[in-house]
Amino acid sequence: MPIIQYRRPDAEAVQRLIQSGIHPVIARILAGRGVAEPESVALLLRALEQPGSMRDLEKAAHLVAECVLKQKTLFVIGDYDVDGGTATALLIDFLTQCGARVDFLIPNRVTEGYGLSPALVERAAAHQADCLITVDNGISAFAGVEAAKARGMTVVVTDHHLPGQGIPPADAVVNPNQPGCRFPWKSTCGVGVAFYLAAAIKKVLIAAGHPPVHGLDLGQFLDLVALGTVADVVPLEKNNRIFIRAGLKRLRQGTARTGLLALMRVSGISPATVQAEDLGFRLGPRINAAGRLEDMRVGVRLLLTRDAEEADTLAKKLHSLNGERQQIEAEMLEQALERAQQLLPESPEGLPHPLTDEDAQAVQAPRVLCLQDPQGHEGVVGLVAGRIKERTGLPTLVFAPGADTGVLKGSARSIPNVHIRDFLAEMDAQHPGLILGFGGHAMAAGLTVRTQDFDRFAQIAQALALQRIPFDALAHRVWVDGEIEPDYCTLDLAQEIEAFGPYGNQFPAPLFIGTFRLLKSQRIGKDGQTLKMSVALDGAGRTGQPLQAIQFKRGEVPDPEPGDICRFLYTLSVNRFRGEESLQCIVQQVMEPISAAVV
Repeated sequence: MPIIQYRRPDAEAVQRLIQSGIHPVIARILAGRGVAEPESVALLLRALEQPGSMRDLEKAAHLVAECVLKQKTLFVIGDYDVDGGTATALLIDFLTQCGARVDFLIPNRVTEGYGLSPALVERAAAHQADCLITVDNGISAFAGVEAAKARGMTVVVTDHHLPGQGIPPADAVVNPNQPGCRFPWKSTCGVGVAFYLAAAIKKVLIAAGHPPVHGLDLGQFLDLVALGTVADVVPLEKNNRIFIRAGLKRLRQGTARTGLLALMRVSGISPATVQAEDLGFRLGPRINAAGRLEDMRVGVRLLLTRDAEEADTLAKKLHSLNGERQQIEAEMLEQALERAQQLLPESPEGLPHPLTDEDAQAVQAPRVLCLQDPQGHEGVVGLVAGRIKERTGLPTLVFAPGADTGVLKGSARSIPNVHIRDFLAEMDAQHPGLILGFGGHAMAAGLTVRTQDFDRFAQIAQALALQRIPFDALAHRVWVDGEIEPDYCTLDLAQEIEAFGPYGNQFPAPLFIGTFRLLKSQRIGKDGQTLKMSVALDGAGRTGQPLQAIQFKRGEVPDPEPGDICRFLYTLSVNRFRGEESLQCIVQQVMEPISAAVV
C-alpha cells in the first residue's frame, strides 16, 4: 500500500481565499499548491511575467527584426517533439505575418539526431540562410553554432533545457535556465520562450514603423503555447498556468487554429469542454507521433495550415501514425516489463507497482533501471521509459538501436526526488566518453551510448544510484487533499475544481481520501477490468446521497461486496454524456474493504 501523506496548506492562506468568496474545498486545494493570495487565482493574461529580465531577449529581438527589415532569409531550427513543433509553428507563422522571408528545418530523429548540427547548417546554407533561430534546442549545439558562424550566419539560440559546461557562441542566447538570466519562471518551455521572442520582435518592428505588425494579435498563438507547455510536462508554475488557461479559452471558443480544430475532431474532443489533459494525452501524442515515426514537418504543417481540407487530411494522417505508434509502444513495453521483472525483487503480484518500502530497502533492489530493446524503435523509448517508471517508481532508462551502426539511443524518465539530467552529468564527469551525448532536465533526458558499452553503462548507473539515491526517495507516497464532507460532494464542486485548473506537473489534480459505503457494483467493459459502483460517502457523522463511482484497470483482485465500508483514493469528475453532466468519482485505489458484518 502507498504511504498516504496529507497536504497541510497554510491556514491563513485558506482563510484569505475563503473570505474572497472561494469555496472552502477549493481554497484548501489552491493553498495546498502554493496559491496564497486571492489575486493569484484569476490567472489573467495581464499577469504574465514581463520579459525584461530574460537575458539576451532584447538583443535577439533586434537581430531578428533587422533581418526582417532587410529581407534577409531566416530559418527556424526546430525540434521533433510537441514543444519544438509548436515553437517552430509559432515563429514561422508570426514572422510570415511580419513579412519576413522565413522557412524551417527540423532534424529527422532517426537519421539526423537532435538539435542544430553542422549537417543541418549545411542544409540551411543550401537555401542561402542568413540567420538561424533555434527553438527548443541549441543550448548544447556548440559544433552547429560554430559551423553557422563560420559561414557568416547570424545565430539566435532560444531554448529552455539546462546548459552544460559553457554557452555556445551564438549572437544571442535566450534561455531562462542559462547562468545570469533573472527571468523568474525557470519552467518556461521552448514554445513559451518563442512566444516571448515574438512579443519582443513585434515591439522592435513597431518602433521601426514596420506596417505589417500593426494590428498583429499575439493572442492567436496562445493555443500553440498551451499545447506545447502541457505536452512538455514542465512544472505548472503560475506563468505556465496563465498560458494554458488562455490557450484553452481559445480552444473552447472555437477560435483556435484550423489544424488544431481538425485534430480535435479526429480525437473525439469537444472544443466546448476541452481540458488540459486532452492536450497532454490526446492532441499531444498525435502530433508527437509524426516526430517519433516519420517527420515532424507533418505536425508543423498541420499547425500552420489555414485550409480546412488540408487540415483534415493531415489530422487523419497523424491519427493513423499515432495508432502505429501505440502498437510499437505496446510491443516494446511488453519486452521491457519482462526485462524489468528479471531485475526487480520477486513480488506476489509480479512487477511491483511501484516499489514498496520493503522492496526499496532490500539490498538487492536496484534504484535505477537500464533496459535495452535490440529490436526497439528509438522514437518510442521515452514513452516506454515513462510507463516502466510509473509501474515501478524507479528512474528508468530505455535504449534502442540508433540509425548509426553500433549506437544506442536512450531516453530517461525520473521521479521527483532524482534529477536525472544531473545524474547523467555526474556519470559523464566520472567516466568521460562513456556517454556520447546527453541533455534534458530534472524529469526527462535523452542520451546516446555505444552498443558495446551498454552493460558497463548499466553497471555504473546502478553503482552511482546506490550512492546518490536514498531509500526514502523510492518509497511510494501519495499526496492527498484530505476528506470532503458529504454535503460538499456535489456536481457544483466538481465543476469548480475543473474551472480552477489547469492541473499537471507540480500542480496536480486534487486527490481526496474518503470512507464510502458500497451500495452495488458491477464489472463492465470488454475486458471486465472496469468496476462501476454506486456508493455513499460517510463523513462528519453523516452519510451522503448515492453517487456514481468508477475504477479503471481494476485487475483481477476481488471486488468489495454491497454493504462493505471502503476507503477510496478518488477524484471528483464531471461526467458528460449526450449533453448531460453528472457527478462521478474516479477511484484511483480501493483500500482494504471492511465487511459490513464486521462493522
